[in-house]
Amino acid sequence: MSDSEHEYSENENDAIYDDEETALEMAALESSAMIERPAKEFINHKAALSALLEEISQKSLKWIHRCDVVSTQPIVVEKADNDLDRELKFYQQGLEAAILGKQEVLNAGVPFERPSDYFAEMVKSDSHMARIRQKLLDQQKGIQNAEEAKKQRELRKYGKKIQHEKLKEREDQKKVALDKIATIKKRLRSGDMGDADDFDIDVDSEGDDKKSKFNRGAKAKGGRPQPNKKRQNKNEKFGYGGKKRGIKNNTSDSAADMSSFSVKRNKSTNFSAPSKKSRVQRPGKAKRQRTH
Repeated sequence: MSDSEHEYSENENDAIYDDEETALEMAALESSAMIERPAKEFINHKAALSALLEEISQKSLKWIHRCDVVSTQPIVVEKADNDLDRELKFYQQGLEAAILGKQEVLNAGVPFERPSDYFAEMVKSDSHMARIRQKLLDQQKGIQNAEEAKKQRELRKYGKKIQHEKLKEREDQKKVALDKIATIKKRLRSGDMGDADDFDIDVDSEGDDKKSKFNRGAKAKGGRPQPNKKRQNKNEKFGYGGKKRGIKNNTSDSAADMSSFSVKRNKSTNFSAPSKKSRVQRPGKAKRQRTH
């Protein structure tokens, strides 16, 4: 028998074995389904349950040993799916239980509140709490600084906006004035001024204002303006400072003047600094102090 025939026979045997196993499982399931099982009976033995409840009841003990609190009103939730309504009912019941429990503790005469002069060791150290407090203060200060910086930025933006508007207004006014002046110049050239009131500009006063800085006194020779009356009075009283420009320039007379020329000095061939021997020695500090 070849290898291929041997493998085929093994696969055929495995298939037959699986079919038999499946048939046995189906037969077992059918036999278990045919077996009748008795139905469970639920019996409410109230007497037995009440006896057991009385046996484990602790009504004979004081409330402080039992610490049981019963709500005066049952919880009624119209819609069980309403989480908000349900949690609100639980909160109200817990609040009522806390009030009733506190009253029972007071009736039992058991102290449960901390006295005013009670000092207990804190879980956190004072230095740790100081760091936490400083951190909270820093955070609050940072928030305040951020708000203040935001306000300052807004104020700067508003100020810049106002400044731009003012500059624009000035430019518009300047442009209007320049247009009026240009129109007046054109009419002056053409010789037709028409009605000057249309431009709200006094031509004579405008020209006088521009020339007022230079025409405050009578003109001297060459058309140069003279100083004002106050300056003239001071010049007459204290004198004029004189000419300052070009006073050190050589002239023909100064170049021909040889009065300051020294033959002895110019015959010397050594133009270096004088020797130490020829220098006048300064007296020492002690000698200077004695002379004083």
